[in-house]
Formats: sequence, structure tokens, C-alpha cells
Amino acid sequence: MQQPLDAPPPSVNPASMEAPNQTSTDPQADPLVKTWMNRVRASEKHWSTFHKRVAHNRKLVRGIDDTADADTPAYNKQRANLIASTISVVLSKVYAKNPEMSGEPTNKSRPLRLFADTVSTVTQTTLEDAKLKQKAKRAVKAAMTCSFGVVKGQWQRDMKVDPIIKARIEDTQDNLAHIDSLLAEIEDPEQRGDQEAKKRELEQAIAGLEAKREVVAAEGFVIDMVRTERLLPDEAVEDIWDYASGDWLIEKIPMRKSKARGQFPDVADLIDRATTFKVGKDMTDDTPRRGMYAGATLVAGGDDPMVMVYEAWSKVDNTVYTMIAGIESRFARQPYHPERLGERWYPYFLLPFQSVDGEFVAQSMVDVLEKLQDEHNETRDKFAEVRRNVRPHFIASAAANEKSLRKVVIPGIGEVVTLDTGDLPIDQFLKQGTQLTIDPAVYDTSPIRNDWEMVSGLQDAARSVVVQAKTATEAAISDQSLAARVAEFRDQIEDWLTEIAQFASEVCLLSMTPAMVETIMGPNPPPPEPPNPILAIASQAMGTPMPPTEPPQPPAYEWPKQSTPDTVFNLINMKIRAGSTAAPNKLQAQETWTRALPLIREMVMAIRQIDSMGGDSEPERELVRETAARFDETIDVDRFLPPKPAPQMAAPAPGLPPIPGAQPGMPMPGGPVPATPATLQ
Repeated sequence: MQQPLDAPPPSVNPASMEAPNQTSTDPQADPLVKTWMNRVRASEKHWSTFHKRVAHNRKLVRGIDDTADADTPAYNKQRANLIASTISVVLSKVYAKNPEMSGEPTNKSRPLRLFADTVSTVTQTTLEDAKLKQKAKRAVKAAMTCSFGVVKGQWQRDMKVDPIIKARIEDTQDNLAHIDSLLAEIEDPEQRGDQEAKKRELEQAIAGLEAKREVVAAEGFVIDMVRTERLLPDEAVEDIWDYASGDWLIEKIPMRKSKARGQFPDVADLIDRATTFKVGKDMTDDTPRRGMYAGATLVAGGDDPMVMVYEAWSKVDNTVYTMIAGIESRFARQPYHPERLGERWYPYFLLPFQSVDGEFVAQSMVDVLEKLQDEHNETRDKFAEVRRNVRPHFIASAAANEKSLRKVVIPGIGEVVTLDTGDLPIDQFLKQGTQLTIDPAVYDTSPIRNDWEMVSGLQDAARSVVVQAKTATEAAISDQSLAARVAEFRDQIEDWLTEIAQFASEVCLLSMTPAMVETIMGPNPPPPEPPNPILAIASQAMGTPMPPTEPPQPPAYEWPKQSTPDTVFNLINMKIRAGSTAAPNKLQAQETWTRALPLIREMVMAIRQIDSMGGDSEPERELVRETAARFDETIDVDRFLPPKPAPQMAAPAPGLPPIPGAQPGMPMPGGPVPATPATLQ
């Protein structure tokens, strides 16, 4: 439930979150900033347990002990990191390539086929340029590791106006922001940094800007990967599928202090009050004071500390608020209303690994496999320890003291141990000890492996751990079982990608001009030249046929000249072709093609026969398409259909027999006399 603006702050210890360098308050402080910072603190406290679990899961998958020496076996925590290998296998099965997108007009009665194809191609190209596959695979891996993954999509045009995007298009705006930050540091009288080094860096930045090696004003659709623990949803949302209905979404964006100084000039004079952190630390809310304070290390070769920027998307008033931790008197920049958004308000897209009804957080793959991995590694560790202790040894009598033992080295034989037994048999003083017995049933991991397969869905063949020899058919059947068990997660990924594609298509329709579309689709052909009226009249008078005109070429694309939300949001629906993102199932594809090939070949021959007889083969062509779709939607049957024959000219209508001696163009008897052009009189 959203807090009212006049509500008191939640019960959070303010001393644990206040800026370490803040000594005074601004008399012109904006009370709305404090309200939003209170919401941030309350949300961080609400999700703190989940965020700690996220950090634990990442360390578990990473499998590295940073406190151990890098050249020792203790550097790797687990004997076998089964969870990491399982995530890699499942990732390759559910997301192996970019999805194939297709647009369908919402109004089937309107001729929008070319427009839908244009939007599909533009959206596909735009998302590929934004590296959708790389960011989406990271989000899928985050969902399996942290319960859900997050990506952010936004149109980039001006870094000082648009939302904060880390994966930006490189252009001169980044250079200008760096120059602004350097100028602010040089002009700051309290800055302890090396002024000469800053000036030298400023000169190099200006020289690089003058070189104009980058795009002057780049814009386009950008996709950013958001870490799971750095997104703070509205606490009132109970189910993860309802995240888009929450009152707000807050993103935590760590940023170097020097960059924040240049990007947010409105708080440049207050940036020293911001809470700072060491570079590379987790910057969690339980250790807010860990780090180097502003100005303490900004010397030549020193560290540039980090500050935490909060970007709050408020659905209540359609406004984006930007704050910096430690500065509660002023927004980092003026609140604004984004212009280039899709039909949905939030540009964030959440992908859960699995969901529980009425719960926002569910178990990830790491959560369900952690105990099984610990049990497996513990069993294997104990087995290795017992195996190391299985050594041949002897048991000697207590009467055989060390003085009775003597080592003698005999040339050609080697070392010989002699024992003084006092003329008694040696077997009364020394005999071989009994070795430890290993019970294989105690160290059998088959039950653990069976539980692992039921939980993860991976079979022996999929994990490349074949306990018993399998034939190719058995391995293929095992792979089919895997495809069926991960089908639900793959279906969620396709729905998630469909939402991203729909949002991207709407943003492109609102932001791209026809000139930008031409760079992807190519220019439209010029209109055909109108016929010469003089030649037309002369040909009619002389009875000669007009020279044939070239048929107009079809347009390359169709794009609205003026795009508004009212006109573009209801034009097209983007879809992801089912199964286009996953790795292909070769056995299933071969069986489907073997069954469909005879039918398609027979119908293609029938179509050729109908076309040769001059009949209409369109019903048979539609029947082939429907048959192929029933077998497999991925089959492009139009590649195998013969081209339609060109339409034949209709025979002249029966009329009067030709008049003997009549010349072409002469009027029929009793007919009207054609007018003679003035130029020919």
C-alpha cells in the first residue's frame, strides 16, 4: 500500500543510513525528497532478507573462496560445483538464439500487412543492435540463481533527460559529461585531488572530443541488465506477476562520484554529503559506512569512491524521481515525465524462474539444489578421506623395540630391515595389518542423483554423466524428457520476450522517423512517371499502340508520418514464434520432417498440375500451409511451393469481322470521328 505524502517515516534507524559527511541541512529542502528516501529505506528493509539470500546464491554458484590462497585447493569451495554446470545446461536448452519475431495487425480488415512486416523487421533489428541475446541470457541465468531476473528497456536520446541507462550508446554525450565532472573538480576549492593531473586529463578529454571519432548525437533503443537485489518493487504487491500494477519501482544504481558530479549538476554543490562506498564492494544497506569518504583518496592514482543513485518510477503520478543516498534536501535532477514509453508504464521486465501463487519470491534453481549438492559433496569427501586412509601397514609386537630393528643396505639388493627375534619365528613379532573396508553402498550417490534429476529435470545424457552405457536412441529420448520438463520455464521466457518486443515496437513507432526506418528497410522506390499526354493523343490518332509502361514497384516499407500513443498502440501485436529461442530438438525435427515430406511433395505435384492446366491452385496452396503448420510451425512451406504462373491476357471479345482494307486506327463505319490534335493540324 502506498504511503501518503504526509505519513511519518517508517521505523528505520536514521543513524545507520545518514551521510557521513553531512553537517548541516538545507533550509530550502524539498520535503518530497525525504518522503521518497523514507520509502527507499522501508523497501530496503523489507527486501533485506531476500537480498542476503541472493548474495548467498551467487557465492554458491561462483564456488570460489576469496579468503583462501589462490594456489591452494581450498580456493574452490566445492568438490563438484554441480549447480553451476546444471544452470549452464538448462540455459543452453531454454535460450540458445535470438527469438524470431512476427507482427500481426490488430485490425484484420485493414491492409496493414506491409506495415506489420516493417515493424517486425525494425523491432528485430533494434533489439539485436541492443544485444538482446546477451542481456536476456544474463537475465535467465539470474532467474535460475536469484529467483527472478530483470532487464530495463528505454529509448536513449539525451543522457541528462532520459532515464539512467548503464549500457549506453557511445557518443559525445559521455565525453561532455566527463569534461563537466573534471571542471567541477578543478573549480572546487575543497577538492584535494592533484590539480595538474586533473587539468591534464581534461586536456586529453577535449582532444578526444575534437577528434569526432564517435557519433555526435546517437539515439536508439537500449537494453540494460538490472541486478535482482538492486530493484525495489512496491511492498504492497503480493504476487510477482502483478509487479506492473504496483505504485512504484525503484532502481539502485551505483555510480562513481566524479561521474555523478558531472551528470547531476543540480546537486554538484551537495555531492560531498553523499554516502560513499569502496569500489567493488556490495554496497548493501547493512554496511552503509564502509568506504572512503569524499576527498579522502582523490589524489593522483587514488580511488574514486562510489555513490548510490536511486531512480524511482512512480506510476501514481507518472513521474520519475532521482535521488542520491545521503542527499535528502534536493532531487538529483528535476522530476520529469518520460515521453517515449510504451503502453505499459514501467520499462522494467521481470522474469521469474518459478512462481508461487500469492508470493513475490519463490525458490530458484540454486535454492532447490543446494542441499543435494552439499549431500553429494559430503559423501564424496568422506569417500575420498577413507580411500586416503587405506594404506598397507604392519603390526609389530611390543617386545620388538626400536633397538632390535636395524636397516642394512646391501649392494644390488637395496634396503633390508633386520629384526632381532631371539631365534623365534618372525611372524610371532610382525604381521600385516587389516586394511579398512570400503562399503560401496554407504558412499553411493544414486539416490542423490535421482533426486537431482527430478528437481532439475536433467537426465544423465543431458548432464553428460552417463552411469550406464546408452544407445543414441536412449540418449535422444532422455533429451526429449529434458525438453518436456523445462518447457514451462521456456514458455515463461517466450512470454517475457513477447512483452519486451511489444514494448520495443511501440517505443520505436513513437521515436523513429521515416529516415531512420530507411536505414533498415531501404528507401521506397520512386513513383512511376505519368504517361506523356502528347504521345497518348498521337498514338490514338495514328492508331499505334502506346509504349508499355513499367509496373509500379511495391514500397519497401510503411511507417506512420505522425505517431502518437492514440494512433500506434492499437495497430500491431508482436509475437514470438514458439520454440524459436531454444536449442533445436534434432530427433523430433527429423521425425516431423520424415512424416511431413511425402504429404508436402504430393500436394506440390498437384499444384503444378493445376497451374499447368490454367486452374486456380490457391486452395491447394492454403491446404499445404495448414498441413505444414499442423506438423511444425517452424516449417516455412512457401520455400517449396512453385511460383504462381503469370496471368494470361484475356482473349478479345467477339465482335464484327474486320473490314477489308481497313487501316489500324480508322473509325468503324458510323462511329465518331476522332479529334485531331492542334499540333497536328
